Amino acid sequence: MPHDTVALDRARDTRERADVELAVAALHPERFGMRRHRDGWRQTIPGLGNVVFAPLGWQHTRCMTYDLTHGASEPIDALSLVVRLQARVWGMPPIELVPVNILAILPDTGGSVVVAYREETGFNADGWLGFVISAGARSGTLVSHMLGVREEQRGTRDLGWRLKLLQGYEALRAGHRSAVWTFDPMRGANARLNLEKLGAAVRELTLDKYGVLHSDLYGDVPSDRFTVFWDLMSPGVHARLEDVRTGRYPGPDPGAVRGLPEITPANAADLARSAPPQARYRIPADVDELMTVDEERANRWRSEMRAALSPFMTVKSARVGDDAIGSPIDTGVDMRPGAYDVVAFATQGHELADRENWYILRRRGGSA
Repeated sequence: MPHDTVALDRARDTRERADVELAVAALHPERFGMRRHRDGWRQTIPGLGNVVFAPLGWQHTRCMTYDLTHGASEPIDALSLVVRLQARVWGMPPIELVPVNILAILPDTGGSVVVAYREETGFNADGWLGFVISAGARSGTLVSHMLGVREEQRGTRDLGWRLKLLQGYEALRAGHRSAVWTFDPMRGANARLNLEKLGAAVRELTLDKYGVLHSDLYGDVPSDRFTVFWDLMSPGVHARLEDVRTGRYPGPDPGAVRGLPEITPANAADLARSAPPQARYRIPADVDELMTVDEERANRWRSEMRAALSPFMTVKSARVGDDAIGSPIDTGVDMRPGAYDVVAFATQGHELADRENWYILRRRGGSA
């Protein structure tokens, strides 16, 4: 190999190592108030006391704890408790849950299982606070699967944000440079965490990603999902995390959001052809509340969302042949490329009655 080529390779490797070191420093748990505690981390959070964030692996099948069944304490191992917590958060049947034998090997893939719990109580039915589950990928991109937070703690103390930070930090240490996951586009709280507090972006819309999920949380509805891309190496992401940590991030400017053209099912095709640099799309103020008071309207809104966003975004859907029953070879994936990403989420109005939730779409190569 010529000397110049060797020198260029070494310089590139040096730059890559420096970039990784900067990214690890930007996502280091100590930057966000956590302190190393044995194999995990600990942080004092107002209202909760000392909270422990602990990575789990196969060895935790030997870590005994307890769950509550009909009010009675039941001995159980830590990984089996994570399985039950999935059911508790989403209300899904056993067939939809990640079982112990998969949880046990996720760290071997470069993924992770991280739980949060109150130190004084322990990781059990009384002390658990949240968990996040992910798998590694040979592409260098972590695939996050589930993020769950105890119901009474949701939206109060940034537990989900902290769990994602730790997930990103561990992903970098495992050799990943980015992470992806899916979420329900109708859920504003998830959009706020992913797009605003983490600085991620949505690149794809997948129609009926998991089929009809039988879930107390989501209801028996089609599982259209946004795919989030989180660039763990991006200085912009690092800056966003720092601004969120210090309380300096103001969110999208309400006046600027109001000035963007609004996407509706009726105008979507024409508006997409006009190629505005940015556009906005509204989702329900609270989809769970809407499902309670007007289930028909909530389901209709989901269908309208497909029609409204499909002309703008990259859309994936299942391709099923005429003879696909019993013939997996005839089933594939169709992808229709789109020119827009979802890059921000804005909420205007604090009370549910007057709250407006807006996605902000930006054309690739368009204005910031």
